[in-house]
Amino acid sequence: MASLWEELEVIIKAVGLPDRVVFAVADAAIGYRVRNSSYRNIAEISDVMASRDLKAAVDANLLIPDGERRGRLYVGTPEIKSVFARLRRENIKPIPHPFVPQTGELPFPA
Repeated sequence: MASLWEELEVIIKAVGLPDRVVFAVADAAIGYRVRNSSYRNIAEISDVMASRDLKAAVDANLLIPDGERRGRLYVGTPEIKSVFARLRRENIKPIPHPFVPQTGELPFPA
């Protein structure tokens, strides 16, 4: 979903965070739990920088911390999750029934 990424980039720029924070916020918006180690690996940054970025995202009300110290996880705020939910509703297309002809006619002669 490219539009989720784009919308989150706009939000992140508006609050003054570095562009790389979108990795953590996008995962949290989808419903994943973000850890310092996973964010650090995907953003290719140091442990200290990852901690600072995640704390800044919490301070900007983009992430919610859960747990203490080494076991801490981050989840998306309701506002961030609602961006994903809205985009999902807008982009869901119905799946046609595979056994009902769309033209109203049978595909094979009887």
